[in-house]
Amino acid sequence: MKRLLHHWRFLVLAFAALVIVGSCANRAPTLPVPKDVVKRTEKLVLQGREVPVDLYLPQNVAKAPVVIVAHGFTRNRQVMAGWGNLLAQNGMIAVVPNLPFFTHHTRNARAINDLITLVHTPGHLTQPAPSDAVAIMGHSAGGYAAVLAASHEKHLRCWIGLDPVDFGDHALKTLPSVQSPGLMLLAEPGAWNRQANAVPWLNHAAAPLTALRIHHSTHCDSENPSTPLARFVCGETAPERLAIYETYALAMLRHHLFGDAASADVLKQAAQDHKVSVLTAPDATKTD
Repeated sequence: MKRLLHHWRFLVLAFAALVIVGSCANRAPTLPVPKDVVKRTEKLVLQGREVPVDLYLPQNVAKAPVVIVAHGFTRNRQVMAGWGNLLAQNGMIAVVPNLPFFTHHTRNARAINDLITLVHTPGHLTQPAPSDAVAIMGHSAGGYAAVLAASHEKHLRCWIGLDPVDFGDHALKTLPSVQSPGLMLLAEPGAWNRQANAVPWLNHAAAPLTALRIHHSTHCDSENPSTPLARFVCGETAPERLAIYETYALAMLRHHLFGDAASADVLKQAAQDHKVSVLTAPDATKTD
């Protein structure tokens, strides 16, 4: 009996150790906030659940466009903190929530819509105040939720999918009702983006949709910062590939939120960039 009890204690301790190690390996490092950015965290109720939301606020501007940044499946707002810093440094209010649901992506999409409404509630943000210009971007399942949310935002300027993943072709069926232009920045096909199953979205979008495949990119390259566990499971990330995601995401946002002509040129010249491939609807099933 004592030996059996000792055996079970060992198993419990071993399991607890694995949980602790896994938790540490899945923890993102804390990024410093740039001097020209103010970060604040709020607890907001989204779809009936209270969640933390990080707001990254640019300084020295009276008004700024709002960009919602959604994390991927099993992730949290910490792995998108770098995007919050970057967008705020480029004059945008970045709103980075912990999505309230683990697998209920439709409810997460509604949470994004709720968040847009809350941020624009008079008096909620004053320094700077949010303008009417809004964009949504999301990684993996967050990119899927971004499409679903975009279909309910008539005044949305644009949406961005960072290696987005579809589930049950629901985004594919939703895209005809999305009225804002989109940009997909894709990793190489693999298990974690379900063999790039968002590429067929190109054949169903009603609004302009651009898809760029970043050569040799892994699924979590567009997280900033990522975690050791993600790099082990999804493939090693690289700062030079993240920089490509940042270049084109910023170009899309600056073009549609600020009307920046130079940023529009960056998107037009992607076909000459040897680090990416431009995918179009007729060759949507093509892989490099």
